[in-house]
Amino acid sequence: MEIIKGLHTIDDTGFVNIYLLVEENGLTIVDTGIPGNAKKIAEYARSVGYKSTDIKTIVLTHADLDHSGSAKQLKELTGAEIAIGVLDAPRVEGKMELKAAKGLSAMLLGAVSKFGSFETFKPDILLKEGDRVESLSVLDTPGHTDGSICLYRERAFMFVGDALRGDDNGGVQPPSDNMTYDIEKAWESIKKLSHFECDIMLPGHGKPVMPDASKKVRELLQKHYS
Repeated sequence: MEIIKGLHTIDDTGFVNIYLLVEENGLTIVDTGIPGNAKKIAEYARSVGYKSTDIKTIVLTHADLDHSGSAKQLKELTGAEIAIGVLDAPRVEGKMELKAAKGLSAMLLGAVSKFGSFETFKPDILLKEGDRVESLSVLDTPGHTDGSICLYRERAFMFVGDALRGDDNGGVQPPSDNMTYDIEKAWESIKKLSHFECDIMLPGHGKPVMPDASKKVRELLQKHYS
């Protein structure tokens, strides 16, 4: 589904949002969902007029299985480079365990693992605050994981991974306690995001936060700290 011109969310890939962004030099995929989505992502690219090999870059907002699970497969299918925050790289490389979930979220991820095991891989690009990947600026937003990042196109939109969640009406919800590594750091990262003006925020779960996304985030912070 096209959200705005050149920015798509890929349908029928499970409970995690996967985004396709048309860039000058090809396509960028933001997050890949659970294992088994690589062919669906490539098929979606073809359905909107591109070749699977037009996918040049895969950016992961963080290392969790439900976001990075198809990265290796998609790279093998398309030849794209994989980029991830430098502090989350050891987890996808298999040098550190993937982050453990708590409560019902742990049961959900356990069920997800039945669709396919996580395949470790070595990222091609390690990202940190101030870097650019294609047309997007990188923001370090730890909390959900140590190396969580957000990706910002100035005054237009921002990919926020699991730093925030969307509801069914274009509104914003706070991050999940059960899935967040350090909830205080997560709120500090939300404060940081509130200083960047954009109309659309694109979360890993839920519908896009739009319009007036930045205003909605500031209102969320006021409720949390009131």
